[in-house]
Amino acid sequence: MHEKYIDRLSDYLDDELDPAARAEIDAHLAGCRECAVTLDELRAVAAKARALPPTPPQNDLWPGVEARLSRQGDVRPFRTRMTRRISFTLPQLVAAGLALMVLSGGAVWLSRIGGRATSLPPVAAERGTPTPGDVSPVLFADPRYDDAIADLQQSLQAGRAKLDPETVRVLEANLAVIDRAIEQSRRALADDPMNVYLNSHLAAAKKRKLALLRRASALVGTEG
Repeated sequence: MHEKYIDRLSDYLDDELDPAARAEIDAHLAGCRECAVTLDELRAVAAKARALPPTPPQNDLWPGVEARLSRQGDVRPFRTRMTRRISFTLPQLVAAGLALMVLSGGAVWLSRIGGRATSLPPVAAERGTPTPGDVSPVLFADPRYDDAIADLQQSLQAGRAKLDPETVRVLEANLAVIDRAIEQSRRALADDPMNVYLNSHLAAAKKRKLALLRRASALVGTEG
């Protein structure tokens, strides 16, 4: 399977793997065109990111969106495990490529469970994590988050002509992966709407989409 190698390509690029793991990926890349092409694409995105000037965005929609969300009250999301790869900085678009690597694992997991959500084993609740009886069916399906995502998507669409075609392709690939994860988790939740484990995956996917669109919108501002 490609997924276990794709999930480690970002560490491979950063030279953060031990010699044995790096040798394993080298051997896989020699015979897997799909993974080799993905690695080349990440390298191209990283090179473009390094060439971008460290200029703060001129038109970041996020402050207005954030203010609107704050005025409508706080939403308490599930505690989700966010990896270092998701904490990306502007204007380095390489983070968008790395987000794809992180999200691909979640999408594969959701595609494998399909409609078998009710057969998942119970998940022990962390301190502060809602139990099934405490779960609100709203969660990140809250329309405020959908509105914020729609605003940022509209901004990105309006400014996409300012971006390099390769950059647009990578961003769209990221968004497609996240959208698949959201749709798959929603389908699974249709059978088991109070499943904490599935709800946490939906929450994480929506948070990541919002973060990616925010960064992409800011990147459009740097290219203006």
